[in-house]
Amino acid sequence: MPDEDKDVTFGDLDFDTIEAAVMETARGRWFLKEYARRNRNADTRLVLEAVDRLKHPDTGGTGIAGLKADLEEMASAIRRTKEDVRSLPAIEADDPLNGLSDAEFEAAAQQRIKRMVRTLHYLEGRIQGLLRQCETPADRQEASSGQGPFDDEPSPAPIRTPPS
Repeated sequence: MPDEDKDVTFGDLDFDTIEAAVMETARGRWFLKEYARRNRNADTRLVLEAVDRLKHPDTGGTGIAGLKADLEEMASAIRRTKEDVRSLPAIEADDPLNGLSDAEFEAAAQQRIKRMVRTLHYLEGRIQGLLRQCETPADRQEASSGQGPFDDEPSPAPIRTPPS
């Protein structure tokens, strides 16, 4: 039997009257107890599932161990870049013992800068990937605009290979 009055709202007095009528019979009392038990079980199940999700956050299927590995890899890339930059010849433009021409001096400085920029691009790609793993579907909708961190800059493409 279809309910023709779907937009009907009941007040507290209506609820109390219906409850009293249902509670008059043993079958009505059983029904209300069973209904409350089933709802309680459903609510408990939802709460337990939510607690479980909080205990075990999903970061792309890898969990905390995967996040730790990603962070360790990024820290390693930073250490390698520092070592590579330190291994380049020390250059000081005003050092009379330098022996480098202006062009050689500039080339050595550019080499260091390029190495640091490559590492920064790599780290930016990895961090963006980690952030995407933390996004909700609603966040992904908003992020589809294609804007980078600055208004006039497009989003960077993720870089997956570590800098060499």
